[in-house]
Amino acid sequence: MEVGGTIVNFDSKIRINSRDDSIDKEIDLEDDVGVDSEVRIGTMKGSWRMADRHRLTLLYAPISRATERTTINDIEVGGDIIRAGASVGVETKTHVFDIEYLYSFYKRPKLELAVSAGIYWMNTNTEVSAAGLVRVEGSDQDEFRSDFQESQRFLAPLPLLGVSASYAITPRWLTHVYARYLDVTINDIEGRILSMNLKTEYYFTDHLALGAFY
Repeated sequence: MEVGGTIVNFDSKIRINSRDDSIDKEIDLEDDVGVDSEVRIGTMKGSWRMADRHRLTLLYAPISRATERTTINDIEVGGDIIRAGASVGVETKTHVFDIEYLYSFYKRPKLELAVSAGIYWMNTNTEVSAAGLVRVEGSDQDEFRSDFQESQRFLAPLPLLGVSASYAITPRWLTHVYARYLDVTINDIEGRILSMNLKTEYYFTDHLALGAFY
């Protein structure tokens, strides 16, 4: 079992379609509404070696970002237009589940090489609220709204393929390198993940270690 933390940089856009699907303008969460691009998150990961060459891992990471600001430009959300000067709040919550199976095709006391296949599952919900002048879709006049709200949920189960290498510098000092990739398009949804990690850990006992990864 591993418990840790990391710093993640986001560049994210959402698309909230209009009621008749005629408008699907993107909103840049970082540039348009000021959501933080750099987030500190905690992670939990469990590993199970089922057999000498077979492993199963599960990682869970909750990610939450929120902001509130006065807009300096009009923002179009789902066919509605939030006018500049309105108070806009955005909250986005993401739950990441990363399930991976690894098969070690080469295994020696100091070196282990493996191929992997798994599912990277993201469940994201974004809510946009506003108080100010809003032009509702289908209307030709602005009106003051104190309870404007739109939301978008996104579920993305993406299969991943990868390779990994583990090397024992000493019996207690280990290093690991992981690389995983997928590029897939399903209907109008595009998914692309490239994950490369370098990790080192030192075991003080057989069951307790301290490590770092990049």
